Amino acid sequence: MLGPVAGRAAVLDFVRDGHTVQTGRVRRHLSNAVVTTTDATTAEVRACLVQTRNTGESSQMISTGVYTFGLRRSDGGWRIAELTLTLDNAF
Repeated sequence: MLGPVAGRAAVLDFVRDGHTVQTGRVRRHLSNAVVTTTDATTAEVRACLVQTRNTGESSQMISTGVYTFGLRRSDGGWRIAELTLTLDNAF
């Protein structure tokens, strides 16, 4: 099971650790992004994910799912306040 991961430092550690175990060239292709604003300071973005791996000899789809980004606006602009990845299947 992956997550939940909360807080900036924990998210950065999670991403760094994930990169060390990946083999080949992994790409995350996002499509069909839909932005929904709740009010002037919050929004949600949902995007479909197709994750592929290219080993140099072949390319294969390894996972699909949906990313949901919770956004919050501050004086510095829009920031990701929450990120959820729901996978259709484990990879």
